[in-house]
Amino acid sequence: MVKPKPKERGDREQRNLNEHHARREQQRARHDGAVNGAGGGKRGGARDLEDLIARVEDAEDAAAVERVLRQSVFKPGAPAYTTVIKACGKASQWEKALKAYEMMTKLHGAKPNTITFSALINALGKAKQCDRAFQIFDEMNDRGIEPNIFTYSALLGACARAKQYQRAMDIFQDLIENHRDVEVDRITYGAAIQCCVQGRRADKAIEIFERMLASGIKGNIITYNAVLMACEKSGDSDGAQEMFERMSAEQVPMDRATFHAMIGACDRARQLSKVMDYYHMMPERGVTPDAGTVSNVLMACSNAKDPLTAIKVYHDARAKFDVHRTPGMFNNLIGALHRGKRYDLVYEQLFHDSMTQSALSVSTYVHLMMACERFGNWEKSFQLFEEFKRHSPSSVDSYVWTRVFYACGRFESDDPVWKNGAIPGYTSPTLQRAQATMRALWAEYKSKLSVFKEISAVAARVSRAGSNHPSAQSDVDASLALASAKHSELAQTHEAAPAAESAVEQEFVQLINAYRSAAAAAARCSDPSTVLDILRTCEYDGIPQDSVIYGAFVAALALNGDRVGANEKFREMFTLGLQPGVAVYAALARAAARAGDANTALSLAEDVRSMVGSSVGDGAIIDAVVAACEAGGDWTRGASLFTMWAANGVQGANDELRRAIAASSGLDPGPTRRGTSVYNAFRREPPAESQGVAAPRDAKTTTLTAKVQPFVPRGRPSVLRDDAKSSESKSPPDEGENPPDEAL
Repeated sequence: MVKPKPKERGDREQRNLNEHHARREQQRARHDGAVNGAGGGKRGGARDLEDLIARVEDAEDAAAVERVLRQSVFKPGAPAYTTVIKACGKASQWEKALKAYEMMTKLHGAKPNTITFSALINALGKAKQCDRAFQIFDEMNDRGIEPNIFTYSALLGACARAKQYQRAMDIFQDLIENHRDVEVDRITYGAAIQCCVQGRRADKAIEIFERMLASGIKGNIITYNAVLMACEKSGDSDGAQEMFERMSAEQVPMDRATFHAMIGACDRARQLSKVMDYYHMMPERGVTPDAGTVSNVLMACSNAKDPLTAIKVYHDARAKFDVHRTPGMFNNLIGALHRGKRYDLVYEQLFHDSMTQSALSVSTYVHLMMACERFGNWEKSFQLFEEFKRHSPSSVDSYVWTRVFYACGRFESDDPVWKNGAIPGYTSPTLQRAQATMRALWAEYKSKLSVFKEISAVAARVSRAGSNHPSAQSDVDASLALASAKHSELAQTHEAAPAAESAVEQEFVQLINAYRSAAAAAARCSDPSTVLDILRTCEYDGIPQDSVIYGAFVAALALNGDRVGANEKFREMFTLGLQPGVAVYAALARAAARAGDANTALSLAEDVRSMVGSSVGDGAIIDAVVAACEAGGDWTRGASLFTMWAANGVQGANDELRRAIAASSGLDPGPTRRGTSVYNAFRREPPAESQGVAAPRDAKTTTLTAKVQPFVPRGRPSVLRDDAKSSESKSPPDEGENPPDEAL
């Protein structure tokens, strides 16, 4: 006969003990039913009790439970009530369990015992009602009823679920020091260690584990794993590795939870090589990795910023362990590739994998959309946004909406006319589509945001009303129902949110960034009416006037051909104490160059040169200076600007400097500049197995509905336009006062 392993013996003993208690409870319940139950002799007390439990579980709420108990012909005693409380606990109905406890003495004079209190504390603990569990424990002590090991185990479990580490340690210490007659078993030690997991106290977990061993109780897979999990939460990789070696030496069986804890502990210590060692060790120990294991390893690769290891783990998981890809695996892979700055691999993964059709994390959608932007595939970026909306139809997550606004504002990137400012009356299919799409996006976002704010306001009133004010609560519930009827789903958690000083500050920063992105995109679409609506929305929401959004209004007017209106709002910005950014100067300069006012365009560029060098608006201002020079401006002035920008490392400045020097010497500067993408170096075709996804559009296929001639050098205007003179008299801006906005 094969002897059972220590773990199996311990678990079997516990099961036998539990079954013994259950049989005793049933016997007492049948006895009480036979003695006290009116009419119980016909069907038997056990069947009467089963009927009572069924009716209690089916009751709508705690008040209905009281009615059931009052109307019941069967008169339960203490053991029967205990059984009812246990049944409610198993069904996660703690309110009903509490009501049964309150009614047992009041209705039938049944007195609760240690088992009754333990069952109720356990039911409350499972529901994370830790405070109520301790109230019952205090009441138990007040009645002079001695707690047993099951009582303490239930209390520790309640503390673990509620993440109340110190409270758990206090109760465990009281058990050890003041109740030596209570024999502490492995389950209680395990519950105490589990509290250390929630408290992130690996040192205390190891201390309790050592106390357990000293008492003669050997560790099993459950207690070892609990200690390993505490080490993981604490980032104590050394302690985890030492405990792992002890497991191996004592030949304690291991499972996935063991290795997940080891991988997590090494990940927190940023020891990717150790993570890979334990990952590869799993098959040797008879444990097969699953999707959760692979996700954890990919997360470690992300934290270590190692994209190559991540892509290998992701692709090898199916071949080596037959692990099918999951959204969680894909999320962590994209995070690793993005943090490792392998945007090309992020982009390629769009065509290697169909996982984008699943509900992914917010950060994954953002990373994928950014990769599409880098490679100019705006169509794919919008497809991703539609996938995001399909899975989260009511989300107003600022990060995703910021990316889609940005993508909309870049539709014109292949339009040679747009680079230098719009011609009044000029249009193109690209421009028309961008304007229509942007207007629809803004209207949709504003509508969803309004519903979200209404639901949030109602939720705040619910929180303030509290459960002890029925009249206020009912009024709030009615409002909440009305808001929910308009929209059923709240916004997703901001998984990609950066750290902020407070939740309120973070929420405001996210909101204002979305508004800025929308305004900048509308400006690039030459749509001042949409930017004006954004400004009014900000005013309605009580958001202070913002230089980026106001500057976008100036840029939109300029690019739409309204130079008079643009200059008026430009002067107004200084009156309001708002500092225009580089992108605003660039838009005004492009509009001036398009109108043939080359000197004003150059003057604007010279005014802003102290701000250029690190701003994302550098490329736009360079385009404007090129347009001004090609429109008849002084190439020598252009060469001076290009020299300064080239010294600051601004991309494209050296090429334009060579053209400017040639033109200043009377030579042909070459063909009209059309601009280049910042990410041309990364641009590549999608993989062959692209699963039917369209490749990025060819930049040369854009069709214009207006015939536009390229700029050619011509005579320099002798005087400035009246509506642009104000730009010469203004003071130059202070360097770095206004944050750059990438979308303008």
